[in-house]
Amino acid sequence: MENLVNTDSLILETDWLASTPFFYNRNLRLASTHIYEVMPTSEPCSFHPEGLYNYLDFGYSVFGQTPIADVCFMPPAARLHRTDEGSLELARLADPVEQWWDYRLTEDDVIDLIRERVQTWEATLPSEQEIVLPLSGGFDSRLLLWCLRDKSRVRAYTYGLSEDQDRSTEVVHARALAQRFDVRWERISMGDQHRFFSDWDAAFGISTHAHGMYHFEFYTKIRERLAGEQAFLSGIIGDVWAGSIPARQLKRSNELVQLGYTHGLRADPQRLRLAVSHELRDQFWFDHQEQLSDHRFQVITSMRLKLMLLSYLMRVPRLFNFQPWTPYLDIDIAMAMLNLPAERRLNRQWQRDFFVKVGLDLENQGLKSSRSNSLNHQAMRRQPVDPLDVEKLSKLFDRDYIDWINRKVCLTPLSDLRTKVLSVPKVGGAFRRLGIRDVSLQAYCAYLCLRPVEKLL
Repeated sequence: MENLVNTDSLILETDWLASTPFFYNRNLRLASTHIYEVMPTSEPCSFHPEGLYNYLDFGYSVFGQTPIADVCFMPPAARLHRTDEGSLELARLADPVEQWWDYRLTEDDVIDLIRERVQTWEATLPSEQEIVLPLSGGFDSRLLLWCLRDKSRVRAYTYGLSEDQDRSTEVVHARALAQRFDVRWERISMGDQHRFFSDWDAAFGISTHAHGMYHFEFYTKIRERLAGEQAFLSGIIGDVWAGSIPARQLKRSNELVQLGYTHGLRADPQRLRLAVSHELRDQFWFDHQEQLSDHRFQVITSMRLKLMLLSYLMRVPRLFNFQPWTPYLDIDIAMAMLNLPAERRLNRQWQRDFFVKVGLDLENQGLKSSRSNSLNHQAMRRQPVDPLDVEKLSKLFDRDYIDWINRKVCLTPLSDLRTKVLSVPKVGGAFRRLGIRDVSLQAYCAYLCLRPVEKLL
């Protein structure tokens, strides 16, 4: 039930997913979309043991608590307001999902709804404004391109993951789509993402691990080609509603990390030297255990957790003066997709059949490409990462753990590493594989989690 508040005192309000993270500090009476603006500046940061443990376990902040003591973030469907005395008070709203729980459409109607929503947004734009589309060639950006009415406005960009980036499956598929729809398209060469650690930290701090620097590289290079203020069409999390993640059998609170879909981008929380309770995680499990037996609620919960990280798919483009929009954050579209028959959502079969119907089943058209992935390894060759500060981090973590990370990530000769891949979210909402090598992969993921901690220390 909604707690009634004085709307004149309203500071922030979250949507049904909390798709834009809002941070607040009750002690300092500060609230902002930027974590650094609510952190103490006059004294060293004090860490919240469970917040830090969960950050390491998931790779991003969860359950309303960041790794910094007193720095919290708002849950979905909530309001933050300021009382007459000046303090901050959080009010939970009724969950909008309840109103849409049984919203069902046919597959054709779902496609029509997405197309109608895209074209309505398109019609609101100035007629001369270009539309930037990160075109991965995956299902989500492929469908968005098909939906657009005026494809002459599109400026599409793609980057590859393989050693020969021009042969990457993403590039080959995007090039085929661009030729099919006669849109302006260009491949962006990548591999310099390690140059953007400071930009990533300035934008996201310790709210999430430092994995998305390649987005800064991608949009920096796009901005070298485009001037002005472009609209931006994103496929963020469309794949999840469509059927890309399976049901889980959860039996206890420590299994909630399965809903985080970390894809290995985490650190070992057992190497944290602080005493930790698990009150936040246990309370979340107590509140939602029954609902989480439903696959649909599992999917919703996964996105409510992970949008702390995935929000960068919208937030980074804004930093480059793009104006991002997506249909996939709309609750009616999401619930209509979630409520399609389970057997049709499995492996996103309903979308595969649609692409066959409209001649866009690129996977069956004999296009030769490389699915290999070496993007992180290419970045390591161009600019190896700096070692973690053992003295600073050993105040919080086992010293031998920091030594192991540095040895595997910074000291192992690149010629000795063997190929391995890691699934992570990518531009356009599709899941891709971002590779580094050997057992160094686990250490590299831990490095990305611990580097923001080192920054604060």
